[in-house]
Amino acid sequence: MRALSLLVGLILLAGPLAAAEPEVLERAEIAGDLVRERLLLRGCEPGSPVPAIAVYPKGAARLPLVLLMHWFQGSKEVMEPWAKELAPQGFFVVAPDLYLHGERSVKGIFDRPNLPDLGEEYSVFIHQTSISHSALDFPYLLDDLAARPEVDAKRVGVGGFSMGAGLSLVLAWREPRVSVVASIVGAADFWWDVTKIPPGADQDAKRLSYGPAVQRLVTSLDVSTRLDRIPPKALYVASGRKDHFIDIESMRRVSERLRKLYEATPERFRFHEEDVGHEFTESMRRGATEWFVKFLKAPPAPAPKKEGDAPKPEPKKDDAPPAPPAR
Repeated sequence: MRALSLLVGLILLAGPLAAAEPEVLERAEIAGDLVRERLLLRGCEPGSPVPAIAVYPKGAARLPLVLLMHWFQGSKEVMEPWAKELAPQGFFVVAPDLYLHGERSVKGIFDRPNLPDLGEEYSVFIHQTSISHSALDFPYLLDDLAARPEVDAKRVGVGGFSMGAGLSLVLAWREPRVSVVASIVGAADFWWDVTKIPPGADQDAKRLSYGPAVQRLVTSLDVSTRLDRIPPKALYVASGRKDHFIDIESMRRVSERLRKLYEATPERFRFHEEDVGHEFTESMRRGATEWFVKFLKAPPAPAPKKEGDAPKPEPKKDDAPPAPPAR
């Protein structure tokens, strides 16, 4: 027993296993001089690895990394067409199965009617747990993918649709390695989204109708209370004016607050509306793709200045730094 206790103590002191290259389950060369792989990545729990699809240009190295997240009740396969559009432009693109989805799903978990409508406690719990657990997986995914010679882990973008867009916004405020974000038809005010009620007394009453576990879960993720932690990351947000799941007014209010936060770097934030419902349109996808190209292939944004920082003197003309190489 003493030897076992000592062994456990040594394991705890050692911390988590060091990052390793992802397990490649399948590799094939596909049209467009691309490579498609089925991967198994580490998650935040040792017994719950993350299946994923990777697409990237054959023979490339040190590519910007983009992770694409699917919608509620979706899977990694639904994001593969977008991955195949992005990869030829010089990206290493990964589409993972989010928690409780795809190969990580559990039989019967989505058998209740009207789950995507949220509102009811069970559907809110499944939806928000998927986001929360997937966000916890993300640092491990990044560590493993950084070990690939094809990946430049200093240039990381995330994008997604619906639930995947909400996860992208959570990663925008939580994950320091993410520098570019594309949220397509996702929510930012999570309490407005899950209750389907604008802020006020009625929403407060609905919130209190949920148990403590769900209340804590939603509050722990809510993007709208953490918007100041997103800049200067390059943020693209697209929404549908006729969206029956996510009230366009909720996104407009968040957008106004974000514009003020991005006053110093307005070019790094874009809010795009279309006269559609809860749809992933071609123009939204094109806008997000252009966003990744513009900001992941450009030098990173400078860190925001802290109070008291002295301004640096302008370089003299004859000792100015050379212009960056064209990309």
